[in-house]
Amino acid sequence: MTDLNYPNVILLGTQRSGTTLLTRMLSAHSQLFIQNEISVEEVFTHPSPDEIVERCNEQIKKRHGLPTSELLKRENKTLWGFKDPQLTEHLNALEPFLKTTKFITIVRDARGVVNSYIDNKWGLGTTAYTGAIRWRNEVLAQECFMKKAPKQCLYIRYEDLVTKQEETLRKVCDHLEIPFENSLIEYHKKKAQFKLNASNINTSKGATEQFSTRWKNELTARQVSEIEYVAGEILQKNSYELTTSGNKPNILRRLYYHLHQAVVGEFQIQYQLKKFAVKQFLSKKSSSANA
Repeated sequence: MTDLNYPNVILLGTQRSGTTLLTRMLSAHSQLFIQNEISVEEVFTHPSPDEIVERCNEQIKKRHGLPTSELLKRENKTLWGFKDPQLTEHLNALEPFLKTTKFITIVRDARGVVNSYIDNKWGLGTTAYTGAIRWRNEVLAQECFMKKAPKQCLYIRYEDLVTKQEETLRKVCDHLEIPFENSLIEYHKKKAQFKLNASNINTSKGATEQFSTRWKNELTARQVSEIEYVAGEILQKNSYELTTSGNKPNILRRLYYHLHQAVVGEFQIQYQLKKFAVKQFLSKKSSSANA
């Protein structure tokens, strides 16, 4: 087993909630290294705390060429952590870490998240209705998890992170017991420690309010209404203002939405996985040719 200490921080959030943006910001701190994503299917195969740390260490070594302890020394950092949106599926396995690790959960307006689900075509939410159900269930699971050790957990809003950056990041630093640094706000000036792609390219720019309001121009009135029907209570709880009365779709429309999610969602997932596999193959082929 590795002699690596347990992670100092773990980031939670739904897909498209801003976890990658927060990772880039925190990784710009002189003391922090945050692994952007891990292969959860490998890390949580046998999810004892020690094994999770060991497998995270293996993931970091595979991606950066050094085990975590040596990477921290090279970067002159003392604290480490990781994030992956799929961690919400493994909260039971993460529960033992509540004794030693600080958690930060970022929540984003369901309307913004669902708009991104539909736009990115990853099968997460092919309709506003099913996307809102996914968001609601994951946010409720995260809230339940954090209530088990509230002193170890901090809840922040994506919208505050992009519009009140210094104020929000100071709260994060206080939670992690580290000094605030301006480098957190100037994160985009530092090279990312992960490969940029269409899904995370916006993290290479300075965060603006535009990122949090796109849904207002891109979702239809019906879509907004259906999202607010499903997620309205949690939206209001997190200080998001509702814009409709939140109408429930009729039974035929709901059946159509669930069928659409099952069929189109699976197609999108398989397409994206195949596209990723082709990229990996071409990358390895290119590396072999250049060797």
